[in-house]
Amino acid sequence: MGSRPFEETGKLMTFFTSDYGKVRIIAKGAKRLTSRFMGRLETLSLVEIMAAEGRNLDILSQCEMIESFPQVKSDGDRLQKGLYFARVVDSATMDQQKNPNLFKLLALSLKKLNEREDLGKTEQYFEVNFLRAEGIFKTSQPPDVLIGEHLGVDIRPWKM
Repeated sequence: MGSRPFEETGKLMTFFTSDYGKVRIIAKGAKRLTSRFMGRLETLSLVEIMAAEGRNLDILSQCEMIESFPQVKSDGDRLQKGLYFARVVDSATMDQQKNPNLFKLLALSLKKLNEREDLGKTEQYFEVNFLRAEGIFKTSQPPDVLIGEHLGVDIRPWKM
């Protein structure tokens, strides 16, 4: 889902997993040019990870790319939609809040974007199914308004 610098050469990574929900893991040495994680720790990628238990935070020990969604990353509009989907999921979940349905929805929505399906239909698919997964779907209000109320923030700027 994202990262930020950690110490000199590491990154503090946020992953949304099917088994553990949102987790934060340290990727030691990830900023080095010779890192074994190089090219695998990209936002909007589907990866398989293994982590070792640390004192305060777990430490990434292995990372294998499953799907990088190249069509999403090479098209500005598709990239924007993918980042919007990830931001909604990130904002809606707490650390270690398991939600396999939301994980599947995010992965499938990114796959639809990568397969160059219609942007508007893919966005609608994501929003409606996000609301269903959260148990708050209503046909009487636009999905982005309901999502914004659920998250407590106006999400319309995230979609631009």
